Amino acid sequence: MTRWLLLAFALALQACAVPRALPPAGDLEAGAGEVVVIGKIELVPPLDARFEQKSHWNVVGDKRLLERVWMSTGAEHRPVTTSQLDASQFQASLEAQWGVPFMVKAPRQRTYLNGGMAHLDVLRQERLWFPGGLYFDVPAGARAVYVGTLRYHRNDFNAITRVEVVDERRDIDTVLKGAPAAQVPVSLMKRVR
Repeated sequence: MTRWLLLAFALALQACAVPRALPPAGDLEAGAGEVVVIGKIELVPPLDARFEQKSHWNVVGDKRLLERVWMSTGAEHRPVTTSQLDASQFQASLEAQWGVPFMVKAPRQRTYLNGGMAHLDVLRQERLWFPGGLYFDVPAGARAVYVGTLRYHRNDFNAITRVEVVDERRDIDTVLKGAPAAQVPVSLMKRVR
């Protein structure tokens, strides 16, 4: 009985630590004060989910957490704390599947990417952290913006060795599925100085 109570308590704590993602966009329509953001996040070499990530049959939602990267965003440059997960830093996070173009609705403002994480083992709270220090601007009057591909390079010890922003505009066509890509201005991510 005690074992089940501990498991239920651990699951309840895990649920509290789940970041809240920016809402997905299905088209170029955004509400007042919002903009549709298109981009992609990659890891080189990519995570091999079979060997580098551990799933547990009894942790609700861990498959969703393991297949994604969570990037903290905000109106200010505030690097995330990497010593311990602080869910409050991820309450407006960009949730993206590795290497798959995303399209989300974000506030119409200069947006900072303050750092990210990927879960390696949800139950043991093991994570791979990614540096932030980037931002993108929204051109006046734009309904949507393409911010580029954020590409992280890592070594054999999971240390991030290089961060680059790559212009892969063909991703706009991938997510729009036939809508005119010319409606999406490019505003590539830049480094905070």
